[in-house]
Amino acid sequence: EERKRADALLYGAPFAFVAMSETTGPYVVPMNFAYVPGRIYLHTGPGRKSAALASNSRVCLAITTDEVFDQGPTPCKDGFAYRAVVVEGWAHLLEEPEERETALRAIVEKYDPAAVDAPLDEKALSGTLVYAVIVDEFSYKERPRRGQ
Repeated sequence: EERKRADALLYGAPFAFVAMSETTGPYVVPMNFAYVPGRIYLHTGPGRKSAALASNSRVCLAITTDEVFDQGPTPCKDGFAYRAVVVEGWAHLLEEPEERETALRAIVEKYDPAAVDAPLDEKALSGTLVYAVIVDEFSYKERPRRGQ
């Protein structure tokens, strides 16, 4: 049951906070993503994220949805209702053209389904780095609103 709820959240959540390590310390950034069982696809261009992933490919993703402030009877009882998945894994740079296209098509299908069959711009693709995060571990947690 937990896996079904986690999968549903991963298919539908709009973005993930991706944590990685730089030589100077931790770095976290929101990224769009696509989920297929066992892996999460990410893409980026050259820069800080790709440099961090090149030096240490271990990542942790925090994905939340349905966040809403839940006022308690006192300020100390205030909190948030939410659903969340935390994923740990390794980000592998995809270099094979077919793998890259599969990953990018999954991302396009999630965010712009009408464009899933549209040609991909070769110039834009040449500067795009595509990663598959292989899911090692995940945890799911939800906190419903009080009274629900």
